[in-house]
Formats: sequence, structure tokens, C-alpha cells
Amino acid sequence: MKLATFDANTCSLKEIKETIDEQGYVILLNALDVNQISELKKELEPYFENRENSQALFFGYNTKRIEALFSKSREAQAMATHKQVLSVVDHVLGENCQGFQINLTQGIRINPGEKAQALHPDSALYPISNKPFEFVVNAMWAYSDFKKENGATQIVPGSHKWSEDRQPEDHEIHYAEMPAGSVLIYAASLLHGGGNNIDNSARTGIAISYCLGWLRQSENQYLSYSTETVKTFSNDLQQLIGYNVHRPNLGWVNGHDPKYLLSDETPEGGAEDFLTPEQEEFMIEYHKNQNSALTSHNLKVA
Repeated sequence: MKLATFDANTCSLKEIKETIDEQGYVILLNALDVNQISELKKELEPYFENRENSQALFFGYNTKRIEALFSKSREAQAMATHKQVLSVVDHVLGENCQGFQINLTQGIRINPGEKAQALHPDSALYPISNKPFEFVVNAMWAYSDFKKENGATQIVPGSHKWSEDRQPEDHEIHYAEMPAGSVLIYAASLLHGGGNNIDNSARTGIAISYCLGWLRQSENQYLSYSTETVKTFSNDLQQLIGYNVHRPNLGWVNGHDPKYLLSDETPEGGAEDFLTPEQEEFMIEYHKNQNSALTSHNLKVA
């Protein structure tokens, strides 16, 4: 089976959206150019070199993982706000949230000898069976070439539509082989997992995932970065990691939008509320009716 692969510079957004709806994933080639890859490696390689292998059943025993990537790499910041990726994420998640947010960032280096990860859906993070819609979308960026031999991500196309108890047959499992600079975007309900590395070189990917704005994030973004560090991020990235309010009334600080923490200004007045347009309209009508009823009562008393 030939995997759904497009050139990021020539494909249409319509093609990408249709593919992820049907197959649960899409691979975009040339999402990063040679200079961007070089800069990314210059920024992150020292962290990979100094990091010890994980010692975990799920994360592996011969795999290096680095986190909080936005404080380590400006290139990773740009990747997180990549317009095509965000358009796909919005297509999948946008209908069910007022805004989506960063779920996690992780550099993943699968070293030679690492065993294949158990196939899994990342949507399992949230303990709700038979979810009515997608909770998370992942973007796996190829920092190095992804090959079957060196642990390319395993995916099961179409499995985002399966019942939760269905297990894949061997012929249904495929490897997201792609050159450095590509990105695999997939719904988190799609069965996937790191591959078995039988090569003599490591496979390195950069995972940046997004979740519905009203969910708890896998990687605690507020504690991963100091306020001073967040002030250096773009406004778009600040909002993506959670420095905003998700309407209605989720995520405020001291009764106000948390973005004030990134400025030198202190909000005036008491607590605000952050309602959806529909809720605001309802409340305006509610108070109007209350006032009308009160006026009517006063007239009767008079």
C-alpha cells in the first residue's frame, strides 16, 4: 500500500483535509527546507547528546526523549505554528472547541536496538470510551530520515474509524517512511507506535501535538516555561500553550485573561466573564427580561 503523501509546496489544503478524514493521517514532504533542518539540529543536538535513554515500559529503554522544546529551539516554535499544520488541526478539532492548544512537545530519538512500541491511540489518554470526536491531533516531524529499518512510525491507516477493541492484522500495519523535513500529521485515535530499529543509525523525530482547548495537556505547558521565557514567544504561540481563555470561562487567572501576566499592566476592576457569543446574547436577553419584570412590578406597586 502506498501511503498518502503530498508535497507541502504544491498540494491543496482540500486534498490534505479529505485524506486525513478518510485515512486518519497525511504525510507532507518538504515541510521544512534544508536550512531549517540544519538550524533545528544545531539547536537541539546538544540536548539529545546530554540526555540519557528513557527507562520506561511505554517510552522505551533505548530511546532518548527531550521535552519543553519551545525553550530550546526557535525552529520548533515556528514548526508549532506552521500554517498548513494548524489548518489541518483546526479542520479536525475546530468544530468541538473554541480554540485548540499545544498538548505536548517532544524530541524522540529511537536508537539502534530499540524494540517496536506497542500500537496505541493517543486518545486513550482521556478515559472516555467511544469518543464522539477527535480529542488530539499529532504532528511528527522528521528530524532525520524515517525508514522502516530505523524505527519509522508505524501507522494503521483508517483505524481512527475502528471500534476500540479491534486489533490490526499484520498487513494493515504500515511504516511512515519519509525524508528529513517531512511531517506526518495524524488523528490521535489512529493506531500508531514507534518502530523497531534494526539499523545502525538512530531515527529522530519531533512530536508536536495539539488538543481541544478544554482538555488537560499531556505536557504541563505552564510549568515547562517560565513567564519570562513565554514573553519571548510569538503571540500565536503564547495562545497555543494556554495563555488565553477558552470560552466559556476556562483558564482565567484572578478573574482575567492570563495574557495580562505577560505584560506590565495589571487589569482594572473585578472579575470578568468570558462567554460564547450565544451565551452573551442569552444573558443580555435574560437581564432585559428581568428589568422588564422589575419595572412592571414597580408600576403595580405604585
